[in-house]
Amino acid sequence: MVRKKDQFWAYAVKVNGRFKCNFCEEDFPGGASRIKAHLAGVPGHDIKACNAVPQDVQEKAQATQKKREAQVTEGTNKKLKSLPTSVSKSKTKMIKIVTQGEEEYRAGIILNDVVDRLIANVSSLATEHIDFELSFKVELINLLETLFKIKFVLGDAQKRQSSDESMRIWLTNLRDVAYDADNVLDKFSYESFLQKVQIQNQMMDQVCNISLCNLDKVKTINQLLDKILKDVADFGLRIELVNSIPKISLNMNIDSLLNDSEVVGREQDIKKIVNLLISSSNRHVISVLPIVGMAGIGKTTLAKLVYNNELIKQHFDVLAWVNVGKNFDVEGILREILKPHREDLGDLEYDEVIEICAEILGAKKYLLILDDVQNEDPKKWDTLKDYLLEFNSNAGNNIVITTCSDNVGQIMKIHPPHHLEKLSKDNCWSIMKKRTFIDGRIPLTLDLEVIGREIAKRCGGVPLAARLLGGTMCFKFDKNKWLEIQNNKIWDLLDEDNSDIFPVLKLCFDHLPTPSLKRCFAYCAIFPKDYDMKKDEVIQYWMAEGFLLAKEANMEIEDIGNMYFNILLATSFFQNARKDAYGNIISCKMHDLVHDFALSISKFETLILEGDSMDDGSSIQHLFARLDGKTTLGSSFSGVDFTKLRTLISENFNFDIMLSNFKCLRVLKLSGDRIKELSDSIEQLIHLRLLHISHYFIEELPKSITKLYNLQTLRIERFLGELPEDLSNLINLRHIHINNCWDNVIETPKNMGRLTCLQTLQFFSVGPDEGYRIKELGCLKNLKGEIIIRNLGYVKDEEEAKRAKLKEKEIFNLGLSWSSRQRHMYDEDEKVLEGLQPHPNLKSLTINFYGGKKFPSWVGLSSLYHNLIEIKLRYCRECKEVPTLGQLPCLRVLEMERMEKVRCIGSEFYFYSDGSYRNTTTLFPALRILKLVGMETLEEWKDAKELTTTDEVLFVFPCLEELSIGWCNKLRYLPDSLHTCVSLQKLVVWHCHELSSLPGVRSLQKLVVEDCPNLMSLPGVGSIIRRGIEDPPNGLQCVIYSENGDFRLPSTSSIHPSLQKLQLFRFGDLLLDQIQYFIALKILWIEESYEMVALPEWFGNLSSLQELYLLRCWELVHLPTEEAMRRLTQLKTLIIYDCPEFEDNELIKISHVPWVQINDR
Repeated sequence: MVRKKDQFWAYAVKVNGRFKCNFCEEDFPGGASRIKAHLAGVPGHDIKACNAVPQDVQEKAQATQKKREAQVTEGTNKKLKSLPTSVSKSKTKMIKIVTQGEEEYRAGIILNDVVDRLIANVSSLATEHIDFELSFKVELINLLETLFKIKFVLGDAQKRQSSDESMRIWLTNLRDVAYDADNVLDKFSYESFLQKVQIQNQMMDQVCNISLCNLDKVKTINQLLDKILKDVADFGLRIELVNSIPKISLNMNIDSLLNDSEVVGREQDIKKIVNLLISSSNRHVISVLPIVGMAGIGKTTLAKLVYNNELIKQHFDVLAWVNVGKNFDVEGILREILKPHREDLGDLEYDEVIEICAEILGAKKYLLILDDVQNEDPKKWDTLKDYLLEFNSNAGNNIVITTCSDNVGQIMKIHPPHHLEKLSKDNCWSIMKKRTFIDGRIPLTLDLEVIGREIAKRCGGVPLAARLLGGTMCFKFDKNKWLEIQNNKIWDLLDEDNSDIFPVLKLCFDHLPTPSLKRCFAYCAIFPKDYDMKKDEVIQYWMAEGFLLAKEANMEIEDIGNMYFNILLATSFFQNARKDAYGNIISCKMHDLVHDFALSISKFETLILEGDSMDDGSSIQHLFARLDGKTTLGSSFSGVDFTKLRTLISENFNFDIMLSNFKCLRVLKLSGDRIKELSDSIEQLIHLRLLHISHYFIEELPKSITKLYNLQTLRIERFLGELPEDLSNLINLRHIHINNCWDNVIETPKNMGRLTCLQTLQFFSVGPDEGYRIKELGCLKNLKGEIIIRNLGYVKDEEEAKRAKLKEKEIFNLGLSWSSRQRHMYDEDEKVLEGLQPHPNLKSLTINFYGGKKFPSWVGLSSLYHNLIEIKLRYCRECKEVPTLGQLPCLRVLEMERMEKVRCIGSEFYFYSDGSYRNTTTLFPALRILKLVGMETLEEWKDAKELTTTDEVLFVFPCLEELSIGWCNKLRYLPDSLHTCVSLQKLVVWHCHELSSLPGVRSLQKLVVEDCPNLMSLPGVGSIIRRGIEDPPNGLQCVIYSENGDFRLPSTSSIHPSLQKLQLFRFGDLLLDQIQYFIALKILWIEESYEMVALPEWFGNLSSLQELYLLRCWELVHLPTEEAMRRLTQLKTLIIYDCPEFEDNELIKISHVPWVQINDR
């Protein structure tokens, strides 16, 4: 059946999946119902009232709107008449809800997690406290029975709420009572934990009886829940059980789903845009190319593909990406440009930001991507453009913007907008198929392909919709489940051109496997758009809110959270996943449309507030508030009811006077740099599960924090002080995150072994006294992840070290550190390290200040540590031999620093003496980075092939990309195997006074040599002292050479035209003369010359030179003649610094150079 086109389309036109009003010429997403709302003057989701509509058209639209609302209200009233009086107060409120536009979706009220939590808490109270009075136990049993009765009908009630408003009102009332009950029972639990702590600290002899618990409160809860249960008795609800954690198969390679930049159907778009950006015909100083298209069409993905294109990287000197969003803040954009180049931008004043931007962008060709631009104010764009023109007046710079609005494109364009078209149905099916049939989990039958292609037609050519549907269907193994999606009634809400993606989001949301997972997703609306959601942080927030309940004995609640996170990634509700160096997913983001949807379905309990005040917070459970740091909570929210608030995430708030209003908080995150201390009144937040302090320079945590007995997670960033001594009172603590643990030595509080729930502890400092010894770690059987253990000199022997039980803990990143100030007995250190053998899942090992002469056998044991990726051995000054590491199959990074007694690197480095290497043909098979620093007595580094028989074929370092050797003053030769290392790209050597040669490999791209006076040849660059010349490697781009003697660069026959960067320190005239033959040079850096008075005339022949740096050239007076300098037509940057003799009258020679800085003037 074909729907008749709505009459109101006569007043609007379709533009890229949106509608544009014929009267005010504003454009909005959506279809006919939104046009009517716009013309009727009814604002809504992304809809403004029309200010130019003729009166007759407006009246017609208003009449249509009123008729529709009356129909909805009449239906609702009929249902409300059958409701008991206890819920009639909700009537007005609920009518308001159901008359929202059909494009605004409400999440169903989901209470499974709350009811399950109540059942668990009541059961715990009834079973753990055998000394409760009989009357109280009876009330608990009655409450438990009532909760189970509610649980049995809850599933059917939640299904019916979308079509039955009275059912939704009943669930609303149940929710209010359930959360009140949750607070009451949670307070009982808090008092129970208080008693345990007091017994633990020997402050009381036995557990108190029921006098601490309020019997009347339990009776009241029972009565309210009984009444609610009676209210629903006539609704005919079916009894069913909802499994909160069904068996979800996630045994798929989720890595293949993490690439959100699939090149499907966009190949020609990429080619066209790249060619346009690098075109030599571009003579504008700043050319702006808008990429315009509807939300979800793939504008950002296309911009990323262009941004990462190799031709773009070669053409532009500077690339910058800024996510702009709704607020076109010029200062914010400039700060974002600086982020890849500078840290601690928050400390910079605006003038400093402008100055540094000028340095980075000045005289360089740049490409700036401004993603998701919504600003339609030309003045803001003009302000940014004026700054950019001030920074750089050369032609060839480009800006690419992505936007949904043609108006934005018209304001900013230089090039005609690139309108991104919808994908074909085949392309949508291709995207869906890739995500659905991953790893062969579901066989692609003919029936499923036919159904899948039909569903792909509903994607409307939007790749985000295809990814969402594909991710949803990968969990559907049954043909009937696919048919359910194909025949879902929600498709009837689509516009004629399927341009609205919200129905697809709603469909995929409805098919998330568990109610709790839906709660977890909706909760993420609390984070701002484009927020980098840390995986462990998000899971801990879910846990604190009580959304995660482990139903199986072998599952921790974090395991449930990890599974939920991965499902949301697989289904594309989350995207842009990032991994750490060990392959673990650490963060992700939400697409703006997905975030809009999450906020839409949770808007009655979630509020994102930026700079404004509010009048009513009575229904708000989750609040994100961002202020300018000047407004306080007291002035913005005085008198607001926050009794239901469970999550508060704030930036730049001074909230001390409001703490008493937040007593039901489960999550509290404070960020900003204006507050230097935390109030003692935080102890009032007895329900708090998570405390996150970010970017506060807090020197001390209040002692009262140790009274938050429900606390599960403590996250502190930029912490400068000590932890409270009684931290061990927080017996429910599971995670302690404190950053910069290597840099800031924080003492470990006493008796940490009492925190038996602890899973995350990033540091532990061993002490000599009881309560501080390493055995405290042995009690923490759930410890996993990362930890640095310091002050190991206080561990007496191997047996005491074993009491840490590291072998039993799934720690993947382990740091072991002795103190540099403690005296070492080498045999004791060796025994202690032997006893600290870690878990086989180890991926990274760092050992500092170890005093043993050799390493224990477990270090480098390939049969045990096959996952080991990184090893760092630092300041092991007594070691006389390096450990055996050559057979570790996954080792990628190896750093050995200040092992000052190692004289020879021999066979023990490559393989064990038992001949086990004969089973392999490759040593160090995965090593990418190798660093040897401060090996002051190292004289010989033997080649592995010298240590084997002649008939054996061995490959050594086949994947080595970066080799750094420094302060190895006695090392004369490098092993021959490095000369055949075909993958080596970067070689850095400094202060190796006896080294006479370096490996010459054709793959080398960067070479740094400093203070190596006996070096006779450079790899691929030929002889320095009258030696034979060999061809340089094809890829060599950078030679940095520092010398103290009368050396020279190779003769002209060895010069390779690709050499583009040259940096020279402390050189003589002979070396300077050789520079004239490097005709492809783009960047030349000359530093610390004691003889050079003037640059020679041949400098004008370096026609490719773009940047020239002259630093600390003490005698430099003159540049070449003005004629020679004028021939340097490509020269864009000239820096002359700390050259005291340089004359000002030379400036006339360089008036044509765009960016000049002389002696810091």
